[in-house]
Amino acid sequence: MKLSNNADRYFSKLKRNEEFVINADDLIKYFEVHNIPKFEKIIEFQLKFSGIELKIENDESSNFNAFLVSKTDIKNNNEIEYLIIENTYYFFCGDHQTAQFWFVISDKGEICTYNNNNETVNILYTSFEKFIENYAFIDLVKQNKKYEHPGYYNLLDFTRFDELVKSFTIYDSSNDKFNKWISNGSLVINKGLWLHEHSFYIHIYGKNKEECDIFLKLLKIEKIID
Repeated sequence: MKLSNNADRYFSKLKRNEEFVINADDLIKYFEVHNIPKFEKIIEFQLKFSGIELKIENDESSNFNAFLVSKTDIKNNNEIEYLIIENTYYFFCGDHQTAQFWFVISDKGEICTYNNNNETVNILYTSFEKFIENYAFIDLVKQNKKYEHPGYYNLLDFTRFDELVKSFTIYDSSNDKFNKWISNGSLVINKGLWLHEHSFYIHIYGKNKEECDIFLKLLKIEKIID
């Protein structure tokens, strides 16, 4: 998937750990030795993104380190960790600076969290490119000095929410079936998935706290969020 212009600019500024920059032939041979199918999306993730650190301006707590196979893994022929859940392969693909979850990528390229207690996954993004698009968009919002309201609220009424924001601009490049970014020019609203479960939250940015509070009060009165 091609990145948007904004995400491409953002991506070009990121640093990559050279330990994870691996030749395609070496990677495929490594997978063959360990009886791992040559999943296109997993190979693509390793070649393009493994070793990248995603960042958001002035928010080090949001840093995400993407990784899969290292040069040391190949040199020492280390076994790669993966899971098989309902006939789908999941590979551990990175860690977040503060979120206490395992992040995995499915053989279809979906980015998920893994719950070790009940051995289930929660899909967050349809691809790592969409993960990057979301980081790039948040970084742009931060650069524009938007106030970020600290609250995250459970989305209760999807239909009423969509009616209320139907005139807002939709940012398609950052959106997939698990994430939505919209704006009325002042407010910026993110509908996303909680890391720990398959339910949605609302998180907003605005000119200031007062503007955000007014909109959130409306959502609560309409029983759209709690």
